[in-house]
Amino acid sequence: METVTRCELSVGWNALEVEAYVMSGLLHCLPSADQALALLQFKHMFTYNPNASDCCYNPTTRSWNKTTDCCSWNGVYCDEVTGQVIVLDLSCCGRQGKFHTNSSLFQLSSLKRLDLSYNDFSGSLISPKFSELSSLMHLDLSRSSFTGIIPAEISHLSKLQVLRIWTVDPYRLRLGPYNFELLLKNLTQLSYLQLDSVNISSTIPLDFSSYLTTLLLPATQLHGVLPKRVSTFPTWKTLLYHPIP
Repeated sequence: METVTRCELSVGWNALEVEAYVMSGLLHCLPSADQALALLQFKHMFTYNPNASDCCYNPTTRSWNKTTDCCSWNGVYCDEVTGQVIVLDLSCCGRQGKFHTNSSLFQLSSLKRLDLSYNDFSGSLISPKFSELSSLMHLDLSRSSFTGIIPAEISHLSKLQVLRIWTVDPYRLRLGPYNFELLLKNLTQLSYLQLDSVNISSTIPLDFSSYLTTLLLPATQLHGVLPKRVSTFPTWKTLLYHPIP
């Protein structure tokens, strides 16, 4: 089992992803007007604060401007065939302010990987519109000052392989009744799940994705023990779970 630190950053890309995203540097952002505008609108919804995270800082969006192709922007990666934005890595980029439920980000319908970790979204709710990004395979909303109920619609992202939603402020985030079970039932491709300090407050479900390699559920108010078949999955790399009596 590996050690997990409180300032752990994004889960790594696999080799196929890296190859595709490097190739995307040769592309043009298509359709450029729509995608570039959506990204610039998102950028301008927030103020810039290099201290938005106490762990890291990367001025990703500062160089974004309408005079350059958006596929060349830091943190933006495009499909090598279609030119659609498929990866957006905005971790640690100093964004501060309210994350609106109708954010222009949700116009990027081809996104496969979205990382918004280590920003400060000032107590915003997690929008149910994340479910409209139906191609997402990787979603990271860690340590970005989201609060409230994690919407059940997240469980509609059936292609998700990595889901990280956690907070350093215990229980500012929570799952509604039965939503944890719904996540595990619907996200059948999930290999990495981290819900550190999210108030789940339920019993352990019986069904887990057989693809799981990493399960991080400390300080979640879960009751009970993991099913025996789950704890003996041969694929396990990391299992961290602190049940309450």
